Amino acid sequence: KAVVSTQSTGADNFESIFEFTAMAHQTIRGKVETWDGTPILGVKIHVDGIDKDITVRHPEGYYWRPLVPGVYNITATKTGYFPLTFRNIVVTERASTVANFILISRNQVRRARRKQRRS
Repeated sequence: KAVVSTQSTGADNFESIFEFTAMAHQTIRGKVETWDGTPILGVKIHVDGIDKDITVRHPEGYYWRPLVPGVYNITATKTGYFPLTFRNIVVTERASTVANFILISRNQVRRARRKQRRS
């Protein structure tokens, strides 16, 4: 009876591991914060044409979204903030594209307008 081994060595899988690692760097990534650098958690990151949004959960406001190469519109939204969209963001093979968002609080705008009217 022949015995077939299902074990493989790292050398056997080097090519596929290398390709997987390269694809993991094919992303849009960045940080979401306020104008003064405060990270914002709970922001939804939406990529046009993709049904599943991601939510910023990292305590420093970082997000990471793997994508196939192409051109994308990406939007950051959160209740109480004005949404911000970057258009025509290019993702290339084996590269990470950075898109940092600075969101403006609707309350900040209201306070500034009130202050301006008083002046």
